[in-house]
Amino acid sequence: MDDSGGTIRVLHVDDDADLADLTATYLRRENDRIAVETAENADEALGRLDEGVDCVVADYDMPGRSGIELLEAVRADHPDLPFILYTGKGSEEIASEAISAGVTDYLQKEGGTSQYAVLANRIVNAVEAVRSEQLLARRTHRLERLIDNLPGMVYRCRNEPDWPMETVEGEVEELTGYDADALERGDVVWGADILHPADRDEMWERVQASIADRGTFEVNYRIRTREGETRWMWERGRGVYENDELVAIEGFITDVSERERREKRLEQTTARLEALFEQSPDMINVHDAEGTIDEPNARLCEKLGYDREELIGTKVWEIDCSIDSESAAEIWARMEPGDSRRFEGEYERADGSTFPVEVHIRRIEADDEPLYAVISRDITERRQRERELERVREEHEELINGMNDTVWVINTDAEFLAVNDAAVERLGYSREELLGMGPRDINPETDPDEIAALIEGMPEDGTQVFETVHETKDGERIPVEISSSLIRYRGETVILSVGRDISARKERERRLERFASIVSHDLRNPLNVASGRLELAAEECNSEHLGHVADAHERMNALIDTLLDLAREGELAIDPAPVAVADVAESAWTTVATDDAELRIAVEGTIVADRSRLTQLFENLFRNAVEHGGPGVTVTVADIDGGFAVTDDGPGIPESERDSVFETGYTTGEGTGFGLSIVGQVAEAHGWSVRLVAGEDGGARFEFTGVEEP
Repeated sequence: MDDSGGTIRVLHVDDDADLADLTATYLRRENDRIAVETAENADEALGRLDEGVDCVVADYDMPGRSGIELLEAVRADHPDLPFILYTGKGSEEIASEAISAGVTDYLQKEGGTSQYAVLANRIVNAVEAVRSEQLLARRTHRLERLIDNLPGMVYRCRNEPDWPMETVEGEVEELTGYDADALERGDVVWGADILHPADRDEMWERVQASIADRGTFEVNYRIRTREGETRWMWERGRGVYENDELVAIEGFITDVSERERREKRLEQTTARLEALFEQSPDMINVHDAEGTIDEPNARLCEKLGYDREELIGTKVWEIDCSIDSESAAEIWARMEPGDSRRFEGEYERADGSTFPVEVHIRRIEADDEPLYAVISRDITERRQRERELERVREEHEELINGMNDTVWVINTDAEFLAVNDAAVERLGYSREELLGMGPRDINPETDPDEIAALIEGMPEDGTQVFETVHETKDGERIPVEISSSLIRYRGETVILSVGRDISARKERERRLERFASIVSHDLRNPLNVASGRLELAAEECNSEHLGHVADAHERMNALIDTLLDLAREGELAIDPAPVAVADVAESAWTTVATDDAELRIAVEGTIVADRSRLTQLFENLFRNAVEHGGPGVTVTVADIDGGFAVTDDGPGIPESERDSVFETGYTTGEGTGFGLSIVGQVAEAHGWSVRLVAGEDGGARFEFTGVEEP
């Protein structure tokens, strides 16, 4: 085994001494570079970090400090020390917390000994990565000191029409898109592959004329980068002579195309602005300090019913009947260059009819003369919606008061404007007391700045949903789910919030988390020790009983995995997205022990589903078909109207039992009885209907309908 990297000193922290000892044994077997020392808790581990540790491997659930707390303490003094969280208590929350704390890697304990090969590989990779980074940093520092001050590239080339490069240094790839090695090897030739074809002859002639008198030369020319971009270069160089013979050209090249780009961007920006001005869906005009319209756009002319020539020279108060010359002049006088104002007005058409507008005016400077750009939008429909919302508010105010959930109206200053009867009853304050309060007074766990950010970030359309805790007048804390949306209330935009008590849901989540913790940590560790010891025993003796023990261990692992899956289904979360059914089915088939079974795919297209959950559904159906279908069973995944079906040609399921198969614990053999229960829960979480019928060949056929397509 390659030992060029030297010994890797690992500190394994686990409160289970037997498991820690077993892990050390297998790590040394996997890689003889690994030397393992153990510690039973975080405090012991911290006291030994200065003894020359290359990597820390730690469990999560330990007495005293947890694995995450140990990680945070290690990061405080050893920010670059590899740290691998190796735990039986796995969850997305723990993984997210570990990543936030700076964990190097995260690995969940599993059954069997194959996990130790994975762990050994993760340890070696993490340590070698750190060592490589340290070596690279030293080399890079030396190189950076040489080329830090080069705003381009230096070169040495032969004096030939193709300018073949012998040496290049500096910002070679930034300038050309090619790395320095490609130029030095001759894979890329400066004159043939980079220098713009239209500039090659002139470049050659000018350089030759300069070096003929042993002078220096300065030239500007274009290049084409690897990506096909054209850039302008400035180059200064001179000839290199040995015994009066020209042997090379040396010089410096830098990019000067930014000036060219700025000029082109200015031209393009001007053209775009002109196009936006004329094609904008909003009404736009530019007027001077006297209120005279100089530039009306096409939309303004169309909405008002005037020709462009008719509007030029018109005063703004002649089209906006909500202002007069004096009030307009007062507004403009208070505006500095760059200032903007927003207000609502009323425009009058050529036929005398009017419509409401929202007006944005901004002062700009042009040739030392103040000009005012005005962008206006017809808000007739918005006014109608506001009137309708006000009507709806009045009609539904009594209905809101009859809701069981707490409801309140909040202004943008985070103050309650109205509360319903349920809020008064649930929080224990009188209505008068609540109307003098705000969200910050009943959300003790939420920072006031966070409340302000939530209010400021409210979407104009849609609902914002989040969880928080409400504290009653008596000090009771109630977990709630808040659904908030913007509405019009008494003429102003406010926030309508509905708070739903989720105490029962939180309690279920806590019970499920505790259950998963017991299964993953308290059961998995001793089972791993037993499995490891069994393999060691098998190396020392041969007994027919050992195989039965191994089968029992495998069965226990499967049971633990299934129990964990079922526990997590209690809070089944899905993240639907378009997925190809055939791809997911084929991938799931590879994860199941299928023996001589055969999978047939007769499904096309995509559906909207959570890929992970759909994979779980297929795995359980395939496993059920293989376990109960007998040798050589064939499983088919096919399209049906409104969804897809999974069919096998096994013995099938009696009609009298088909209503029971999706119940937790149902089994006809030695299974756990959870597989088809999980299938039913995955379908329900997606909003699908699932039906079990007999297949054409007499086997079981599971039909899923109500499936959404992208």
